[in-house]
Amino acid sequence: MSNINKHNIKAKSHILSLLGDELIGSDSLAIFELVKNAYDADAEEVTVEFINLNQSNQQIIIEDDGHGMTNKVIQDVWLTIGTDFKRGKNRKESKKFKRVSFGNKGVGRLAVHKLAKRITLETQAEGEMFSSRLTIDWVELIASKEYIQDLEVSVETVADQLFKKGKGTRIILDRLTTKKWTKKALKDLVRKIDNIKNPFSPNPNFNIKIKANDFHQEWISEVTNSNDILKDSLYQFGFKIKVSDSTPESFAKFLWRYSFNPPLQANISKRTSRNTDTLNFHIGELYKDLDSEEQYNRFLRNKDLSDIGTIKGKFYVFNQSSILLKMNFGGQINAVKQFIKDNSGVKIFRDNIRVYNYGEQYDDWLGLDLDKIQRAGDHFGKKVTIGAVELDLKSSNDGLIEKTNREGFIDNAEFNRFQLLVKEVFNFFEREAGNDKDLVEAFLEETRPVKKVGFGETIKELESKIKDKNLEKELKPLLIRVDKDYTEMRDIMVNSGMTGLNLGVAFHEVDREIRFINADLNSNNVDIEEVKDKVRNLIQILESLSPILRQNRSSLSSAKKVIEIAKRRNDNRFNFHKIIFSSPVLTGEDEDFNFKVPTNLLISAISNLIDNAIYWTRTQSDFIKNVDGQYKPAIYIGTDLFTFEGPSIIIADNGSGFSSEPEYLTQPFKTKKEGGMGLGLYFADLVMNMIGGKLLFPDNSDLDIPQAYNGACIALVFPK
Repeated sequence: MSNINKHNIKAKSHILSLLGDELIGSDSLAIFELVKNAYDADAEEVTVEFINLNQSNQQIIIEDDGHGMTNKVIQDVWLTIGTDFKRGKNRKESKKFKRVSFGNKGVGRLAVHKLAKRITLETQAEGEMFSSRLTIDWVELIASKEYIQDLEVSVETVADQLFKKGKGTRIILDRLTTKKWTKKALKDLVRKIDNIKNPFSPNPNFNIKIKANDFHQEWISEVTNSNDILKDSLYQFGFKIKVSDSTPESFAKFLWRYSFNPPLQANISKRTSRNTDTLNFHIGELYKDLDSEEQYNRFLRNKDLSDIGTIKGKFYVFNQSSILLKMNFGGQINAVKQFIKDNSGVKIFRDNIRVYNYGEQYDDWLGLDLDKIQRAGDHFGKKVTIGAVELDLKSSNDGLIEKTNREGFIDNAEFNRFQLLVKEVFNFFEREAGNDKDLVEAFLEETRPVKKVGFGETIKELESKIKDKNLEKELKPLLIRVDKDYTEMRDIMVNSGMTGLNLGVAFHEVDREIRFINADLNSNNVDIEEVKDKVRNLIQILESLSPILRQNRSSLSSAKKVIEIAKRRNDNRFNFHKIIFSSPVLTGEDEDFNFKVPTNLLISAISNLIDNAIYWTRTQSDFIKNVDGQYKPAIYIGTDLFTFEGPSIIIADNGSGFSSEPEYLTQPFKTKKEGGMGLGLYFADLVMNMIGGKLLFPDNSDLDIPQAYNGACIALVFPK
């Protein structure tokens, strides 16, 4: 005989803190949850305001003009974790705008814990005489009682009119968890908040305003979201997929429209195409891995949209060639490139509200970049594509379910089917644009400026040229040393199995300096001492590469020191090419920092980046052909101690900027520089990885550097 005892399940108070931290992945998603609550409350306008950022009294205030909450709703819904108020049979259309509520987990209000340690909620329900106010200090509240069921908060009835329209909700966040807001961090957050709404199909009844009470408003204003840029994109594709009738086996409807919009100056004909009638969308073996059917070659049917609903979308694809962008956008090239970078990716919206994290910089849910790597000539990459896929809750039947942490949909059969279907639509778009893409590439090949820099002869060829110039006596001993060191390095690499890329890196460094020497020898008046200096520099570079071959020998140095040496090595080139060089760390305006690294190797890496900057600023100068001489090539090297995970050296210029995506820039043997080997950025990346750092390509506008440096921007981030 046994006794059975029943016990209640208890939850410790600190689980509230864990839920806030673990369920909500980021600050932007936390604010996103609060904005979605405003949408569910039939708000026409929600304001996100940043107050006194980076000060001890900093706040974030989220306010809406929705229907507000009564005391009963505060108690039964807002203070109840995991309520089913918005899901299942309780999910209803809103009274005013007929919106289907987004919330379905009942944990969104814990988002505030991600942002701040203290929250004040002020709200007034529509038709109520009084407002309500409650304040929660999360630390004090959790510490006050051991178990959740024992926690208590006080709700104050306020007679004052807190809202202009007599209704609404205001959430005031104090004691923010983020203490230091950099320009990049704030702009990233603002950009994500701004992207909550679908920019391609704006909802006139729901407006999001973002503002600050001080100079941070200027940072916010720099975040651009202009649809004028989208309408001038090179390729455009709109589509809609929906059921044709109530019969599951009937063919579904696929409607689409394609536009090709080359600049007038390119003398390429514009083109528009569309389906003239409802097409049966052939999806081939699309569902081969999902279905158990023997016959895979088939057309899209109504049943394929079951629990997904109507799908529509728009894709805008750009070509980032400076030639094309200049033709379309004039002097706004850099602003357009920044817009593309900020908004690239295919985002998902449901009822015109964003579903995160699809389309973020680190997300490629359609695999566009993978396709581009595998077949570069046949595919549009993610970084040149801005798109939106739109769903609606009414027709989806909840087949696509958002994760509890709001970071995308649950990976179920419906989502897999939806993902494959959208990918097939994008493939259809690429095929339709194929011939037009070829026309653009042919035009660019004909108009692309050709620039020759240096010669790239081998050391033996250089010796021959020295002989022709009767300079053997002065330079032959030094060249013998170069040849000896290079041969020794090559033998060490080969004997140790370190061939391939590492040998290529070494050769690149040698070849770069040889090109500079050749340029000097080709001039009518050869400066022997200057050539000697360059040959000695070549010897030093060979010696500096030894950490790649042997155990790294690090020494204590500083950002100021390595920048100073790199500048000194390139002073003659700066003067020759009339390049303005600026370094606030050398003048004491930027803060210096120390590190222990193979100093010579780091200097070689920085010299590579300077070399690239010189080339592209010169190319930009030649391309612009500014007759009044207003364009002046300029290079900037400074420091940044707060934006990244560790202190960094920032190198920026006012050239044409990068046209390739960051993940391709550091790939070896890929270059758009005439006569280049495509190893400069690879070498710099190799060096930074060797010392435990990173090579990054941040947005110029996100850093505290002069606006004039709007070309390429590189950050060498050092370990803390």
